[in-house]
Amino acid sequence: MKRCYSLKRNKEFRRVYRIGKSAGTRLLVLFYANAPEPRLRIGFSVSKKIGNSVMRNRVKRRLREALTPEIPRIKSNARLIFLAREPIAQAEFSEIRRAVVRLLEKADLYGSGARE
Repeated sequence: MKRCYSLKRNKEFRRVYRIGKSAGTRLLVLFYANAPEPRLRIGFSVSKKIGNSVMRNRVKRRLREALTPEIPRIKSNARLIFLAREPIAQAEFSEIRRAVVRLLEKADLYGSGARE
């Protein structure tokens, strides 16, 4: 996933949590909101419940890798936050990939507006 898609600022995270909607699976929760400007932004939140810093960073890397092929299909004005749940630490990559796709479909975030 390219760095230009990263949701970084605490203010941006708070806005998505405040005005956004959510959808969940056993492994992940997706918070999503629309933004006025057409720039996709994606953030990840992995709490200390998941494990030590090595495990948390591993989970984030796996989430980014699972999401990367879907980026061209996602609506361009979306703000997304993926919140990891505890079972994700032991999940297979294929399960994580299916959970990401299922959440994007459930939230109706696939649309036009192709990106490079």
